[in-house]
Amino acid sequence: MTEFDPATVPIRAAATVLLIADRPELKILMMRRHANTLFAGGMWVFPGGAVDPEDVEIAVTGPVELDYPGPITVTAAEHHRSYYVAAIRECFEEAGILLTHADPDRPTPPVLLLERQAELRAQLNAGAIGFKQLLTDHHLIPAAGLIKPVARWITPLGSPKRFDARFFLAKHPLNQDSSHDEGELVDSEW
Repeated sequence: MTEFDPATVPIRAAATVLLIADRPELKILMMRRHANTLFAGGMWVFPGGAVDPEDVEIAVTGPVELDYPGPITVTAAEHHRSYYVAAIRECFEEAGILLTHADPDRPTPPVLLLERQAELRAQLNAGAIGFKQLLTDHHLIPAAGLIKPVARWITPLGSPKRFDARFFLAKHPLNQDSSHDEGELVDSEW
């Protein structure tokens, strides 16, 4: 591994989702990262990842809570909203769960069938379409009200990648099935 100065590793904004289901006992979705991944390779994690620049541009429905547990230095609503968008986008990319509502400012779109949702996920993960474009094309908007902020964690000094991560809690939608992406994530378990 290449030597690096831990003090120079930038801290990136990130979001992750603890997806829960009550079936009948409480379950939480865990996903196994590919062993060759630089950060947390081979480990069991929750769906999540870095905030993309495009996430800042995407509006949401529902409340965006500004008071996370732990100290917050930036209070701009746009900054916090980007964590919500990233959590929802990553949940779709990595777990196949789309936490959105119909955009109230656009005509109601046709129902997005699960097969089409899977195709869109594959296109998104391949970089053929962006999340903002996917939402626009299907008249969808991320549903901030479906996720609840529960924690903040900053990767300790010494890791080759560092994140300032917001953790969200979301209920698994009954009409969607979760699955790992078979790229970055190689297994999943409830």
